[in-house]
Amino acid sequence: MINILKHIKRTKFWLIVIDYLIYPIYHFIWSYIINFNGKLLYFLWSLKNKEFFSLNNNDKLIVDPSDESKKISSKILEETKLFIENSKKEILSKEYSEKMSKTSLADGEKPYRISIYEKLSDNLKKEIVQFASSEKLVTTASEYMKVFPILTRVQVYYNIPRKEAPLRGAMFWHKDGFGFKNLDFFMCVTDVDENNGPFYCLEKKINAGIFKSFDYFFKKTGERNKVNLENFEKKFKANEILEFKGKSGKAIFLDSFSTFHRGGFCKEKERIMLRFCYQTHDAICDELDSNQDYFSFDFSTTKNNTRDIFKKYLFFKKPPIFLKFLKKQLIKFYYLVEHRYKI
Repeated sequence: MINILKHIKRTKFWLIVIDYLIYPIYHFIWSYIINFNGKLLYFLWSLKNKEFFSLNNNDKLIVDPSDESKKISSKILEETKLFIENSKKEILSKEYSEKMSKTSLADGEKPYRISIYEKLSDNLKKEIVQFASSEKLVTTASEYMKVFPILTRVQVYYNIPRKEAPLRGAMFWHKDGFGFKNLDFFMCVTDVDENNGPFYCLEKKINAGIFKSFDYFFKKTGERNKVNLENFEKKFKANEILEFKGKSGKAIFLDSFSTFHRGGFCKEKERIMLRFCYQTHDAICDELDSNQDYFSFDFSTTKNNTRDIFKKYLFFKKPPIFLKFLKKQLIKFYYLVEHRYKI
């Protein structure tokens, strides 16, 4: 029975079932039942907020640097001068490699990145969160997802070159398997070119992309749903791939749950990237299950001093108890019904 199901899921017939039956029905359930409160807030929010970046029925969009994005990037670069060398030494240390190996064999093998957001000043963290919660960015996420979002991650990552290190982890083609629909915002803090790792994704949207994947498994590192470059190119050609690079402040919006993407590796220069994640309470994310009275990425933002209903939802919305147990089953459902491309 299992083998029969696997065979069916590789057929063109199953693609039709996904596109015209499974996805539309589940999308309605996700929008109007699972995210009922977010849907109501979306309708209220859209009444008064009109300015946003339109993705034009795609699931990614590159935006040029703005005065605000360049200002934030400049401040991050200035502050990181105080600790960037120590961060590099930490990445190269044996202790850090052992620490990363406990959570990811891929990241533990010659580590190449580290989170530096925690090392920024409280004032700068507050500015970054204000940028992430600005009306234009929130409206962009809201209009794409068609439900009001939750800001689940604010990250600044520092990547360094590791000579003779193999491709691994997020450098392979993949989709983030933590939920149904989201919108990520990646912004260049340093200039990004061929020498410090452009970001890659498919240029066109795959309809119902959350339910379409590859049947692949890296036995050495235990990574599922990662596809090496050679096998990926058997299905998608070079002219179908979008390369994201550019000056400090340039950014890309991306639904990392539905579109294949991969991070480039630093060849000669270092890279710093800012990332925001706009998600919903059915996504798998540790921040959604924490119940502190302050926002994890800006301690000055608390439940008591946040009166606006939209900001309170954006920063502090937690899933109901039943959904904490159900969300893992939803992820299993996505894997169960997804079409697997042949390679």
